[in-house]
Amino acid sequence: MNKKILAFLILVWTTNQTVSQPDPASGGAPGSLGETLYTDAKIAAASGDQDRTQVRLDLAKAEELLWKNNLLLLAAKYDIDARKAGIEQAGLYANPNIFLDQSIYVEPSGRYFDSTRSGQTVFQIQQVFLLGGKIDKRVRVAELNAKMGEQEFYDLARALLTKLRRTFYFIHYYREAIAFYDKSLIALEKTVNSAELAYKRRAVLQSEVLRLKALLFFLRKEREDLRIKVLEKEADLRVLLNEESYKNQGIAIVPVLDLDFVEKAPIENLKLDAMLSKAREYRPDLKKAVHALRYEEANLELQHANAIPDLGIGPMYNRGGTAFQSYWGITAQFNIPIFDRNQGNIKAAEKNVQVRKQELKNLILEVENEVNVALATAKAKDNLYRKFRNTYTKDYSDLAEDMILSYEKRYISILEFADFFETYRSSIVEMLRLQTDRMEAIEGVNYSVGTGLIVPSPKTNGESGATEGGSK
Repeated sequence: MNKKILAFLILVWTTNQTVSQPDPASGGAPGSLGETLYTDAKIAAASGDQDRTQVRLDLAKAEELLWKNNLLLLAAKYDIDARKAGIEQAGLYANPNIFLDQSIYVEPSGRYFDSTRSGQTVFQIQQVFLLGGKIDKRVRVAELNAKMGEQEFYDLARALLTKLRRTFYFIHYYREAIAFYDKSLIALEKTVNSAELAYKRRAVLQSEVLRLKALLFFLRKEREDLRIKVLEKEADLRVLLNEESYKNQGIAIVPVLDLDFVEKAPIENLKLDAMLSKAREYRPDLKKAVHALRYEEANLELQHANAIPDLGIGPMYNRGGTAFQSYWGITAQFNIPIFDRNQGNIKAAEKNVQVRKQELKNLILEVENEVNVALATAKAKDNLYRKFRNTYTKDYSDLAEDMILSYEKRYISILEFADFFETYRSSIVEMLRLQTDRMEAIEGVNYSVGTGLIVPSPKTNGESGATEGGSK
């Protein structure tokens, strides 16, 4: 495969110089890398996107649509409302019990359901009073459960925002890589056509023509693999945004990046201690773990309260069933905690408190290491990018014209020429991948901290920078 790529690069660039003649109207110099040989329409036709409508989308608009339309976030909001309804339910008092006893048949009078003075009627109302502060403790447990639901929502939002931004950067840079392949493929197709004409004139061997066609197939397959990945990411983006105007498969989503932010992202200014402090403050999963511990502690208090029996008390009226014709009394009901003192639930709650403590300690360790790795990865990617962004590919681009002229005049061999352009192609593609990895690493920093530590600022004066906030 590498040999085929090498041969392809040789023929692409030699075709631009020896087979393709420059358009005098364009004013371009022969062999110039900056020369526009093909129109955008031709490139679109080669890329397979000529029938798709391109819609530009900036990151701020995408995040706004995510918060507004994402179905998972909407479902999480309903879950929070459901848990808050549990708070209302926990604070309600028990309903009163009504007891009615009416005689069916009275033998002396021979009447059925006799409700007069000759019959018997018993009527009783009883209200259960929860002792031991059960209601307040139930409300506390329900409140902590609702807070856990809120942190689950923010943790989900954190994951979805990170996925959105990474998908955004992936589509942008892979589209640039596809554009690089598109221009090369158009040149190769022109080379194949020229080689076929040369073969008819017996100027080249048939084996060279067949090898060119094979190269065209493999290069197009390599390009299509990238295009499929972009289509998959576009599908992910459509699911994340859930926007009606983007659901049509005939729409190609074109991300618009804040290039000033991309170039000046202040990664080198990040300090590990400050990041750890912000992670403890903002990480929703860490907050959820804290609330989970408090929830179990509140549940332990509730289980101790449940060991206290509740009191049922209320008035009673009995007509014709006692020594008095009309009897008024009061009833009381109280369970004696001899066998069941809720000891099993209390022990389980105590163990659950220990479980949550250990889980919290483990999560703190995970967060610290995650932040450390995210920072180290981001700095490594950023340093590599900044080291080569202005010299690495630029030097190859400046040297390309001289290499073409040298090959035309036979100053260099075909192997030297092929080696140079293979390195040049790899450099362009790898630089685009490095840019993608770098932006993903930046999002890894934001994700590990739990807030938008490095995100584009709102455009107020044309400048961009970093903002912070739990909603980012």
